Amino acid sequence: MSTGEKPPDLVPRRRYESFLDASGSWTFDIREYRSDLNSIVPTDLAPDPGPQEAYRAAVFLEGFIQERRRVDDWSDSALDRFDAFDSTLEAEAVAKALRQFEGRA
Repeated sequence: MSTGEKPPDLVPRRRYESFLDASGSWTFDIREYRSDLNSIVPTDLAPDPGPQEAYRAAVFLEGFIQERRRVDDWSDSALDRFDAFDSTLEAEAVAKALRQFEGRA
């Protein structure tokens, strides 16, 4: 799950433009977020997660995002406990990339 993964056409390209290169591939390596994802997912992710692990990580990350939105705390400060996530947009982009990867199985 390295850079070069192209998001599906249904991903709003403009919203995540800062995380996409000119060809539409994600510019980050999902492994950069492993530690942060492991703090959300009940079982640790492998260094190179497969489609099932990507699905599990996406579900828990999306759940975290939804919960923070539900309590009106979806802001960059909601991510202070994480090392790699710098913004809500970045967390959402990682969730989209995980969904895309799990969908390739």
